[in-house]
This record gives sequence, structure tokens and C-alpha cells, in this order.
Amino acid sequence: MSVYGMTSVTVGVSDMDESLGLFRDVMGLQVESDGEAPRELLDAWGLPEQVTARLVELSCRGYPAGHLRLAQYSPAASEAVRLDHGAGAVDSSTDIGPKAIDFYVPAPMSAAVEAITGAGYAFRSEPIRYEVGDIESEECLFSGPDGVPALLMIGHRHPPESMRELPAGVRFSEIATTSVVCADPEAARSLYCDALGMEAGTDAWVPEENLDLARRLTGVSTATGMYFLLVAAPGEPSGKLLFVHFAGVPGKRLTGRMRPGKLGVNLFSYTASDLDATLEKACEAGGTLLRGPTQVGDTRVALLLGANEELLELTEEG
Repeated sequence: MSVYGMTSVTVGVSDMDESLGLFRDVMGLQVESDGEAPRELLDAWGLPEQVTARLVELSCRGYPAGHLRLAQYSPAASEAVRLDHGAGAVDSSTDIGPKAIDFYVPAPMSAAVEAITGAGYAFRSEPIRYEVGDIESEECLFSGPDGVPALLMIGHRHPPESMRELPAGVRFSEIATTSVVCADPEAARSLYCDALGMEAGTDAWVPEENLDLARRLTGVSTATGMYFLLVAAPGEPSGKLLFVHFAGVPGKRLTGRMRPGKLGVNLFSYTASDLDATLEKACEAGGTLLRGPTQVGDTRVALLLGANEELLELTEEG
């Protein structure tokens, strides 16, 4: 395969201490690193010389995939990658681009909901249980720091290759999945499966009998149909990408929004076995090389734009 499982999702935040109060103190993720971003990394990301960043990377007890990398930029970030809920919303739930970061929780869902609401964060939906193909999930969505959508999930019927069993006493997993609102599932399948070597899991329309529940979860009232395409590295149950296609709903594209320096989901990071060959295959499959490859210490870094406004950070060691 060309890339290994998603190592991290970078999320821009306005207040690092407040964000750690949720992800570290309430959700129990552990800090793996905390420090100023190297200037050469910020250059590789295309950030101006005057911009600095504090980066804090968190994991679920050291598990290597699905890390959360928080970035607080200075000067402070002001534009959100996606703001589709609440009084100040400027985007729609169906706009093409990155959506939510997802965490598994153990049953009952009420315990996780109480922990999140107790920390001062509001839910956008009540817990909703539904089926797609052979998968049965219970999910609810809340607004995290700076309004970033975050989803809690119980896998009532998920295959073991798509859901890592939570260690005893762990209340929240690593980032199991990140969702992207998708204009064309076939384009996503071509890039991630054909070029990057991932495998498709769920690959189906939401059945009619569950469509109303799925609409309520996503906050969409007019979709005539919803299609889910889940892609993951073979054998890796975390760091998955879920592409959600809303049929019959015109949605604008969040063009140029998923970028370092903004509030919300900035980057999906992967390690490539051969960066140059991976980039060549990815561009042939519809990806766009945005920056690099650039040398950052002992690592080569490139930014690749997917077909649905998602931005990948691809790295190669050595």
C-alpha cells in the first residue's frame, strides 16, 4: 500500500488551555508532545513568516493512529474551516468539505453525554441509533472548541477490523473516524482506494427506513438520499475517513478552507512508504499537489488536496 493509517488530525483552536480542558481532562486523551512548531514545518504548511504555533498532540493511551494534534496559532486564527451550526453559522451542513471528528465511547451513551455537557459543550442532536448495510451505530453530535463538530459513537454492530476495543476504564477513544461531506464518492474511492491503497468498508446508500434518523443526526432535512463510503488502511480500525454524500442537495464547496492557520480541521496526516510515487499516483487519481515535498528535519512533507476539499499532509521519514 502507499500510505499507512491516519496518524493524526490537526485541529486549529483559539484557546489551547480550554481545548485541553475538554480533550485531556474530560475525555482522558494523553499528551504525547507539547511545544512550538518548527519554523520549517510552518513553511511547509505555507504559513507566513510572522505566524507561530503551539502544537499539542494527544493519543488514547499511546495508540499510534488517530491522534489529535491541536494547533493554536499566533496571530490568532479568525476564520473557521466550517461553521454550520448556531447563530453565527455561515455554512450549511451539506457544504462540501471536512465535517466532524468521531470518537467511540462505551455504552451507555448517557454517560459520555453527561461528561461533555458538564464541561459546557452543547449537543446538536440526541443519541440516534440506525443501520447502514451490516453496521449498526448509535451516534450524537456536539459542538466542540470553536464550534468544531465532534461526534460520539457506540458501535452496537461494527466488525472488529473497523472498531478498536477500548481498554478497560477508557471512556473516549482516539479519533476513530473523520467525516467529509462528499460531492462524488467515486472520486474519493479512486484516490483513497486505487491510489493510496486503502480499503472500502461501508459503501452503501442509507436505507429508506433509516433515512429520517440519518437526516436528524446530520441536521439535513431535504436530502433525497445519503451515501456512506468508509475508507481505512488495511488492518487499522482507527483514523478512518467517512465520505458522506447528500443526494438532491446543492451544497457549496468549502474551497480553500481546510488549511493550517484556521480554526477547525486543518490536516489529515499520513505516512507514505514512498512519497514521490505516492504523490504521482494520487495526482493521477484526481488529487492536487498543493505544496512540497519539503524537507522538515529528517522528514519530507507534502500537502495534497483531495476531490472534496480535504487536505492531506503526507510525510516520509529519512
